[in-house]
Amino acid sequence: MGVQGFQEFLEKRCPGAVVPVDLLKLARTVARQQHRAGLSPGGYPPAPPPPPPPPPQPPSPAAPPPCRVLVDADSALQRLYGGYQTDWVCGGQWNAMLGYLAALSQACLYQGGLELVAMFNGTLAKERLPEWARKAQGERQTAQLIVSHVGNKGTPPPRAWFLPPACLAHCIRLAMIRFRVKVTRTVQWAHTHPQRPSFAPVGPSTASHRIAHC
Repeated sequence: MGVQGFQEFLEKRCPGAVVPVDLLKLARTVARQQHRAGLSPGGYPPAPPPPPPPPPQPPSPAAPPPCRVLVDADSALQRLYGGYQTDWVCGGQWNAMLGYLAALSQACLYQGGLELVAMFNGTLAKERLPEWARKAQGERQTAQLIVSHVGNKGTPPPRAWFLPPACLAHCIRLAMIRFRVKVTRTVQWAHTHPQRPSFAPVGPSTASHRIAHC
C-alpha cells in the first residue's frame, strides 16, 4: 500500500482519523508553549548573559528555521491555482493565481511563523507509463465534454470537469520561487511510490533543510 492508498483507506474507513487543523492556530500555540517554558521560538534555551569585559561575548547559536508545512503540489493544483475560476476554460487567470500564492506565502510566514514547502513530482518512471496514459485519456475525454458543453450551452462547465490549464504546475513552481517559497521535487514520479524516493531542490530557498515526501 502506497501513501495514496493509505490516505484513501483513512478517509473511507476511518473517518474519525481525518480532522481539520488550523495550522496558524497550532503554530501560535506552539510558540506560546515555548515562550512559557523559557525557550526561544526555535526551541533553544535563552542565551546566557554576556561575560563581563574584557572577555569577548560568545556568539549566540543561529536561530533554527520555523515550523514547516509540506504541500503535495501536484495533488493540490486546483487549490494552489486559487480555487475554482471560470477563466481556466480559456487559458487561466494568472494574475489571480499570483495574488493567491502571494497571500498564502505571506500568511504562512508573517502571520503564523510557518515555512511553506512545496513538493512536485519529478521524472515519470517507465513502469508508470500505462498509468499516465490512462490518466491522459481520461483528461482528453473530459476536455471533449468541456468543449461540447461550452459550444452547446454557452455557460461554464461543471466544477467536476476542472482540468488544470496548460503548464499550470510549472507556472505555480515559478511563482512560488518568486515569492521565496521553498520548492523541491522528487527525482522520480512519487505519486504512489510506497518507498521513500530521492528528491532535489529547485530554485532559491530561505532555509537549507530538505524534506522528502513519499
